[in-house]
Amino acid sequence: MTADSASDNNFPKTLSESVYERIKTAIFHNELKAGQRIYEKDVAKIYKVSTTPVREAFLRLKAEGYITIDAYRRASVKAVSIRELEDIFAVLASMDVWAIGQVADHMDAQGMQDIEKIIGRMEQVCKPFCINDYLDLNRALHHKIWDFLPNEVLKTTLHSLHDQLLRYNYAHYLVFQDPNIMQSSLEAYKKIVKALAEKDKDKLQNLIKLHWSFLVQQRHMKKKYWHAFQGNDTLTED
Repeated sequence: MTADSASDNNFPKTLSESVYERIKTAIFHNELKAGQRIYEKDVAKIYKVSTTPVREAFLRLKAEGYITIDAYRRASVKAVSIRELEDIFAVLASMDVWAIGQVADHMDAQGMQDIEKIIGRMEQVCKPFCINDYLDLNRALHHKIWDFLPNEVLKTTLHSLHDQLLRYNYAHYLVFQDPNIMQSSLEAYKKIVKALAEKDKDKLQNLIKLHWSFLVQQRHMKKKYWHAFQGNDTLTED
């Protein structure tokens, strides 16, 4: 974990939010690995803050399922569970199908331009040596689309659940090492964006279903490799 983790042009407003985002990004990027202990004093020293905002960040990360804190206040990155991943995919798939119709009703021209720019950048980095960039843009695309949801609870829930998937980024990385899978993913997104521009709700919902089914299928194909990739002690079945 470095002081540059989660660098962004738009930093959170409070110290605890900044520390929270940086630790979460360190987990996403596998700088902090599942099961690894993290210490308040070390984090405070790295980010040049007191232990108070670090403690607040730890509590938020625990509440959101990124870390565990035991009875002795020892914090560790939460172990990764295949079952949890599959559950997240199932919930996201159902909610996203419901959400996309609402997005189509509220999408505007500027929003479509922003989304098409993201797709253009994804095309540029759709290469085996740019997988992390592709995954970052993948997240940006989902979040930009969901930003047009009028239902704030649904929007917040989708954002939160999708961010939980980023704990599995290294499993995603393994999947996308196959350039054919990466290209298929991009083509699926391009079809979704085209249908969104046309506000074709039926087509959108069908494409979203296919999108999530495709992702689930790829992760089942690669599941047997995940233990070797993450380590049997950090990636569990339950």
